Amino acid sequence: MTAPIPAWTDVAWIFEPDGALRDLYVLDAGPEGWQAVLDGLRALDPPSVFEIDGELAALPARVEDVFAIWGNASPSLRWNAGEVQVNLHFFRSDDIEFDIDPADVCEPEDWQALGRFMLWLAEKAGRPVILTPENKPDDILLFCRTAQDGIEVNSVAEG
Repeated sequence: MTAPIPAWTDVAWIFEPDGALRDLYVLDAGPEGWQAVLDGLRALDPPSVFEIDGELAALPARVEDVFAIWGNASPSLRWNAGEVQVNLHFFRSDDIEFDIDPADVCEPEDWQALGRFMLWLAEKAGRPVILTPENKPDDILLFCRTAQDGIEVNSVAEG
């Protein structure tokens, strides 16, 4: 993928630890986007880890089956983009929400791995991807309209 990823010097401020996570959202993914991302996560190398209440489990084939688990337990999935652990908790929504610990993104290589993951998400879901402070989806720090457009820093939010 040759889409532009901003330089580490342009984004390092976003990942300065402040006690809060950062959220990655795939916007308006809908059922088709959710399924496409789930299928893609299943095929990643290294593989993602799916858990139910902290116990290893087989990742269901259909996202609807994952959501059905919520009635009795908490499903989650984690994967590492380089050294950055990316967590998915399957909150039932049209948006897909991942979280990361900004302390994991402390080197240019960490940022490049996370940036490639953002582009991958945009490509798989066919939807925009944003990075925000924890639980602040309207406070966009980074955005990717399409995988081909690359990632942009929100100049309004720049630190």
